[in-house]
Amino acid sequence: MKKGFTLVEMLVTVSLFAIIITIAVGGFTNAERTQRQVSSLVSAQSNVSLALEQMSRDIRTGYLFCHDPGVSQYSSRCNDIDTADPVGTTCTVASSSDPNSPIWTCPSLDFYDANGNEINYSWADGALTESVNSSTPQSITGDTVLVKYLKFQLFGQTEGDHWPPRITISLGVAASSTDPAVENDVFNLETTVSARTIDCVPGTTQC
Repeated sequence: MKKGFTLVEMLVTVSLFAIIITIAVGGFTNAERTQRQVSSLVSAQSNVSLALEQMSRDIRTGYLFCHDPGVSQYSSRCNDIDTADPVGTTCTVASSSDPNSPIWTCPSLDFYDANGNEINYSWADGALTESVNSSTPQSITGDTVLVKYLKFQLFGQTEGDHWPPRITISLGVAASSTDPAVENDVFNLETTVSARTIDCVPGTTQC
C-alpha cells in the first residue's frame, strides 16, 4: 500500500505554516517600519543640529538682544515689552538672581550680528526661520524636519547690567512624515549660548 498524508495532517501542517509565515511577515514589517522611523529621526536631528549650530555662531558674536531697554531706538522690530508692540506682549518674564537682569522667555529672537546686520530667528509653519535686515523670513531647516515649538530664554541682555547675554534655545522636533508613528515621535533639544561681549551699543558709555 502507498502511504500518504491524511486530511488532518495536511490541515495541521498548513495551519502551522500559515502561523509561521504570519509571524515572520509581521516581524519583517515591524523591522522595516522601525528602520524608516530611525532613519527619519536621524535625518531630522542632523538637519536641526546644523541649524542650531548656525544660530549659535551668530549669537556668540552678536549684541543688542531682545528686551533691552535701549534697543527700540535702533530697531523697532526688537521684542521690547510695549503695549504697542504685538510681538513683545507675547514674551513673559521671570525673576532671577539679579533683579536688574530678569530672565525673559520669548517666541522669537532679535539681535545684531558681528557685521551689524539685524537678525531675527523665529518659528513659522513648522520650520525655523531667519530674517536678515527685515527681509522675508527664510527657512533654515529642511523639508524632512517639522518643528513643533520654539522658545528663547534670555538673561543678561540689558545694557549696563555687566552680564554677558546668555540665550537658551529650546525646541521640539519631529520628522516630517505621513506615518503617524514618526510624526508624533517628538524629541526635545536645548542648548545655551553665551555672547562673547557684554550687551551694549558699541561706542556708548555702557560699553
